[in-house]
Amino acid sequence: MRWVRYIAIAIVNGFGVVIGIIWVAVPTTVAQPSLNYQLALSGRQPDGETPQSLSELYKLRDRLKVQLDNLAKSSDSAPFPAELWKSATHRQQSQTLTQQLQNVQSQIQIEERAKYNWDDAAKLAAQAALIGRTSNPSSATWEQSQRLWELAINTLRLIPHDSFLADRAIDKTIEYQGNLSVATYEMQVARSVEKIRAEEEEIRERARKEQEKKEFARREIERKEQEKKDRARKELERQEFEKQELARKEIERQELARKELERQEFEKQELARKEVERQEVERQELARQELERQELARKEVERQELERQELARQELERQELARQELARQELDRQELARQELARQELERQELERNQQATSQPTPESTATPTPAPATPAASPSNFLFVGDTNRDGQINQQDEAGKEQWSLSSGALISFNDRNNDRGKIPTWKQTKVSAPRRAAMLSQVNLTLSESFKTSQLFITADSIASPHISVFQKTGDGWQPVDISGAKPLVFSTNIVLGVEAKQFADRNWNGTVNLKATAQNNGQEIASTTIQMGVSPWMIAPNTAPVTEVQVSDRGAVNSEFISQLKQAVEPTGARVKIIQGDRTWMQDTQKNGYVQLPDKSDLRLFNVAIKSNSEPEKNPPVKSTQDRDLKVFKIGNPRSLDPVSQWSDGYGNLQVTPPIPGHPMGRVYYGNSGNASFNPEVLDFIQAQRIQGPPVDIDTSWLLTRQVDEIINFIPTQTPGQYVMAIASPEAGVKLLEELEGKGYGDVTINRGLSTQTTVSAALKNRALIQHNLYLQNQKLNPIIEKLKREFLLGDDQIIQVPAMFGYSGYAWWPNMVNSVPVNGKLLVSNPRGPMIEGVDYTQERLRQLLLPAGVSVSFLDDRYYQELKGNVQSATNTVRKPEDRPFWQSLPNNY
Repeated sequence: MRWVRYIAIAIVNGFGVVIGIIWVAVPTTVAQPSLNYQLALSGRQPDGETPQSLSELYKLRDRLKVQLDNLAKSSDSAPFPAELWKSATHRQQSQTLTQQLQNVQSQIQIEERAKYNWDDAAKLAAQAALIGRTSNPSSATWEQSQRLWELAINTLRLIPHDSFLADRAIDKTIEYQGNLSVATYEMQVARSVEKIRAEEEEIRERARKEQEKKEFARREIERKEQEKKDRARKELERQEFEKQELARKEIERQELARKELERQEFEKQELARKEVERQEVERQELARQELERQELARKEVERQELERQELARQELERQELARQELARQELDRQELARQELARQELERQELERNQQATSQPTPESTATPTPAPATPAASPSNFLFVGDTNRDGQINQQDEAGKEQWSLSSGALISFNDRNNDRGKIPTWKQTKVSAPRRAAMLSQVNLTLSESFKTSQLFITADSIASPHISVFQKTGDGWQPVDISGAKPLVFSTNIVLGVEAKQFADRNWNGTVNLKATAQNNGQEIASTTIQMGVSPWMIAPNTAPVTEVQVSDRGAVNSEFISQLKQAVEPTGARVKIIQGDRTWMQDTQKNGYVQLPDKSDLRLFNVAIKSNSEPEKNPPVKSTQDRDLKVFKIGNPRSLDPVSQWSDGYGNLQVTPPIPGHPMGRVYYGNSGNASFNPEVLDFIQAQRIQGPPVDIDTSWLLTRQVDEIINFIPTQTPGQYVMAIASPEAGVKLLEELEGKGYGDVTINRGLSTQTTVSAALKNRALIQHNLYLQNQKLNPIIEKLKREFLLGDDQIIQVPAMFGYSGYAWWPNMVNSVPVNGKLLVSNPRGPMIEGVDYTQERLRQLLLPAGVSVSFLDDRYYQELKGNVQSATNTVRKPEDRPFWQSLPNNY
């Protein structure tokens, strides 16, 4: 029965979305204005003043009352009958002022009632939001939240159109309608689960009744057989009469239809003429705006270039000063060391001469004096402490130069090696007990080479206080790798060639820059006789872009509801050389569970690459790390703590909302970008972590406040072309989606079905007649997508020829109205795309063919997958999968400028 449950859930979810769309359709929000009242109020104000607020109405009412009182006093003081004409004038003025006072008092009542309705709606909305944040809400809870949102919306609709609060009420109504859609959807999902349980009991009861019904039906059939024969004769006579009547009515209907077609054709031609005029006006306005935008862009580019040149000049001056200062310090240090060595050598020679001049001991001597040990002199040859400074995979004398100054482009690298691998409750860097390394291959080697003269000395390794909690050091001995005390309390095991291994317990983050100063010290009798220091840094964590080769695609097994999707996924992926890994569990949206990345380290013959992933903090007990069978060395870590987000922003921290570009100018390893929904941006702790890596940042924020999921992969995707190193950027375009429908209707395909088999199934003409939907999508293009495109061109230095605007449409709450073709997955020369279920024209999906035409210049092969199950849950192919991609094979330090 499991497959029956899945089908039932899918049907109920689809029904919930339809109900949400019907209930959330934008209605007439406020009452029509009272024309008589407006004329009375606006046409009779003293001195041309028009009140703009309730307080001004109060003042106007008081002023009118004072004028009436003054007028009454003046009329009573008229002493002579000859001034009776003034009395008539006063009476006329009194009537006018009285009428104005009545109008003002009526408007005050309207505004007071509007304010009461506004406050009442706000209270209802607050209650609905509080209910929506309840843990584990039931369908009744969501239904209560839904009723409150409806009451809030209906209360706002009571605000009259001529109220000062009318415009704000319209905006607030649209906001509440979006929240109502979410509550409706959640209620339907909860109801579907409760309904399944009730239906199972109902099925058993129906089976019993069905057996009784069959027995009763058998006897009933025998009785009715005779009645059927009698009715058949009468039915034939009735059908003949109805046939003649239908023929007459059909003739009348055809005549009416012909007249209606003629009327519609006339209206269509008139609308077409008006549309052409409107488009021409819009085209001229867009051309003017484009010229202004290009001028602003040119000025911005010039300003940025000047700033860049100034920053580059200042950076060069700073680096030159730093280099000169370091050189001076190094010369001072070498001079002091030389003087110290010379002094020690003179003392040693003096001691030897004194010992040789001393006479032999006499028989009366009772003891033989023991000579003091010689103090070894430190020099680069007899006290060498180095790591792989030049990153050539070997440690030798050449690594001595520059070992004390680490940067991303030079200096010894340390590997992240979290030995807990996300199993412990306490982070590794907070644990005080240090055990042997789990994998010695992950250690970064450091050599301490000594002469025999240090045999009687004690040797210590210490680290600076800031870095000490974040690293571990081990010494390679005959008994294996042993932990080293880096506090300076316990000496090393002596050897003339000491091999040390260093690992980092975490990456650089907001609290630690990832560098450590290691100091080797030799002591005799508690006195330091030699020391030297090296600086090392943690190799940064990086994300492979969507243009990188894929080794594995991961997908969650949801049972029968996505079995066809998995089958199509395997057929598309396996011929490319990658494999499909099917994960058992509750993670529907694999893209959100973890972000796969990598780390680079130098090696003698080749580059060492390690896969390292950030795991999501949401529901940790349901999200164990997904290990790739091809990458047994995959390491997983977490950043920060889970955040409590409201239902509208609950998907903001999903890792589908964290993406990286291919290599772009100024960012040879790509640049991170993410979705920013305003009130709930992507997790700031993760963004600080990306910034601390200093190689794929600073991250660029993209406005996703209008999307249901708030995730940037819904609207932007970078796709590799057939030319190595080149790519195009696909971006969702609601305007292109509307034009696609208009193009179909213009070709006579208005009655063709779109969104086939989905809860939003309709025809081309019906979609275009939904003016609210069309205007909503055109608004998104102008106010949201166009500014995003300009920002991407500016931040990523993209040209218009690199941008492909993919037809898409979005519902009022920000979900993809038809399957989102941008939320796709590039896999080794092939693009896995959601089947848009577009109109079938001569056996070809028109929307699919449009995407193929857009990608044809790039030479991209497209495979369309049936992701209907995910589409009804408001997601698509990329959201449903995750990929393990081959890391960049060019060392990042070779792509960066010196001392970066």
